[in-house]
Amino acid sequence: MLLTPELRARIEQVSLVSKRRIRASYAGRHSSKRKGESLDFADFRPYVPGDDYRRIDQALYARLGQLVVREFEAEDELTLRVVLDVSASMNLHGKHLAARRLAALIAYLGLAAGDRVELFAVPGSTRPLEAGPTGHHLTAWPRLETWLETVAVGGGIPLAPILRTLVGSSKVRGATVIVSDLLDVEWERALDGLALGAGGIVLQVLAPVELDPDLIGDLRLVDVETGSETMISTSEDTRRHYREVLEAFVEGVAGRSRKAGLDYLLVPAVEDAAERALAALASEGAVR
Repeated sequence: MLLTPELRARIEQVSLVSKRRIRASYAGRHSSKRKGESLDFADFRPYVPGDDYRRIDQALYARLGQLVVREFEAEDELTLRVVLDVSASMNLHGKHLAARRLAALIAYLGLAAGDRVELFAVPGSTRPLEAGPTGHHLTAWPRLETWLETVAVGGGIPLAPILRTLVGSSKVRGATVIVSDLLDVEWERALDGLALGAGGIVLQVLAPVELDPDLIGDLRLVDVETGSETMISTSEDTRRHYREVLEAFVEGVAGRSRKAGLDYLLVPAVEDAAERALAALASEGAVR
């Protein structure tokens, strides 16, 4: 079980906030690019034959002698793409479990709000991108949770081209949430590719040992995705420099995310990662 019953009950009381207008095929709760039938007034436009006469503004006609109709905001269903990074680096230090729980959190948020949720894994077991199940109601949750629990971890592939293709090729401009450590040489391009959508969230998952490693002495470091090896000698000065580089990396990811119109959250790979993320997203206005 990725989400406890208590956490699911909390999630059902809130929903994600789409910061951009969307275009979708079905009615929903999110501001649309088109005009529709909500109670929120949008604008006036000249009357044309065939318009609903009940939308004619009688007060303006009496005052100006012009036939204009009132238009109202439309609300569309949000397509929410949840992309789970299952590359080999995510299989270290408990990141894979924390990432699954975070992906489950976002997916449940979408289902509870009646949004269309689509799950993806990068890389897939046989291809760069693996598509999981979809759903737009809580009745789909068992299928989505099972897939998140069982999707395989391993391999390494650049995120940038996959995310750009996923977001840019869709006719429906939905929101995208990426759950990843972003330990990718082209992480900047990966985040830029997400800017093609209707916003979203970057959930960067790093293990406590990655945030503050307790390693001293001569070490042999092996890249689990490429197999390359590096010999280093560590000291307190080395650890201090590491923390400075890590801080610059995290700040860079946060800045690049916001430049792309995405919310950003750094989540330590701990047991209550989903609970921490929900509280942080609520405090930043990404959910309400």
